[in-house]
Amino acid sequence: MPNAHDAVKAYFDALVARDAETLIAMMLPAAHYVKIGTDADEIVEGEEGIAAYYRNHVASTEDFSITFINLDVQERGNVTWFYTCQVWKLKWQGAAEEFVMRMTGVLEKIDESWKFAQIHASIGVPAS
Repeated sequence: MPNAHDAVKAYFDALVARDAETLIAMMLPAAHYVKIGTDADEIVEGEEGIAAYYRNHVASTEDFSITFINLDVQERGNVTWFYTCQVWKLKWQGAAEEFVMRMTGVLEKIDESWKFAQIHASIGVPAS
């Protein structure tokens, strides 16, 4: 069983690899699951939308790389939370993009596996 830090890293590895099935398996299948993305309508509440969200996400990306600026993972019993700041480079729906991504999340340990219960993402605003 991976520790919480390894589970969080595995999430980002699966994003870069465009591995929707791994991403889906890492999410907590529960009514209280929440994924909030950077687009105005990018929100998944509950387990019903998880598979469609991640399949669409990986189908919409190409040439994806993530460089970590920082990653802090705090594990306490059966709950973990994380914060990361990263540089994302990718083609999103055909257009090349590079930006700073800030993410936080909460994981729950279920049957000795870490599952993402909540993820929130925002794009950093460059200093002027």
